[in-house]
Amino acid sequence: MSKEMKKAVGAVKACFKNAPLPEGSLLLLACSGGRDSLALALASRICARGLGLRLAAAVVDHGIQEGSGKVAKEAARKLRAIGIPDSRAVKTSLDPEETKLNGVEAAAREARYEALKKEARRLGASALVLAHTRTDQAESVLLDACKTPSSSSWKGMGEISKSGGLLYLRPFLSLSREETTRICLEEGIRWWDDPTNGEGGGKDLSLLPRRSRIRLEVMPKLEEISGGGAEAHLASFASMHREDEEFLNALALESMEGIDFSLPFSLPLQRLASLPLPLRRRCCRIILKNFLDKRAAVEKQVEIFMGILEKGGGEMDLSSGLRLCAKKKRLIIKLCNN
Repeated sequence: MSKEMKKAVGAVKACFKNAPLPEGSLLLLACSGGRDSLALALASRICARGLGLRLAAAVVDHGIQEGSGKVAKEAARKLRAIGIPDSRAVKTSLDPEETKLNGVEAAAREARYEALKKEARRLGASALVLAHTRTDQAESVLLDACKTPSSSSWKGMGEISKSGGLLYLRPFLSLSREETTRICLEEGIRWWDDPTNGEGGGKDLSLLPRRSRIRLEVMPKLEEISGGGAEAHLASFASMHREDEEFLNALALESMEGIDFSLPFSLPLQRLASLPLPLRRRCCRIILKNFLDKRAAVEKQVEIFMGILEKGGGEMDLSSGLRLCAKKKRLIIKLCNN
């Protein structure tokens, strides 16, 4: 076993052991047919049986690239050959409204996760196992920081998280893309490269998604300027920042304890104004997330809200026909026609 495979197996074993998984749990591996997810499949197969866990795999076919169905079926075949017999391609489609609002990349990601969650429910899986690497982590930090003016942009992805009763496991956040590439080469596994990643060369970089441009243009330059280690440092920073962010968010939730978020919503302004600035901003975010549409630009609204608090009064329209009003020492959220 190569040193890269040993590292991969150790990372997967540690993640599976640390996750709150019932004995005999079924884990659903998300696979694209790329080097990262195939390397993860190899390591997961080695670890699962010894830990009393079961594995299944799903390859999501968005249908937005020519021949995508063939690619998905071939990836499922490789997974079965690796030793995960319950592997299949899952078809999905992009939401036109989501595509119009946030672009193809975001819509594809949303559709992919919805398809994976549906497959997990069908199988009765306890967790989704995702092949995000240290490389993905570093790129995510840069991409999110460019898109969203929020401290949460720097926290990256967690190794173990939970949403909607489903665990999300990312065992490879300590492995680089170079390491997953070497694992596949040493194991004789041929992978598929997504054309939108631009790794085949000969493609106009300006036509690629932002994440791919960060990978191909920004990260190499950062490595050159820093003398090496930029990717690893960004990933480590994300991990440490996530701990700080979780601590501050917990304090903010504690500050909001006992508040009734039903309409009409009312709160003394002093309750927010008396908080330290980092907690005040997080409490504003908590309040807005209870009333904003999920597609609303939350961080932009948070800054408007913070400005209202600083002035001691003002109004702002929220989504879903709601209005936030701060006057006479109270914060009120109600329907616009009330």
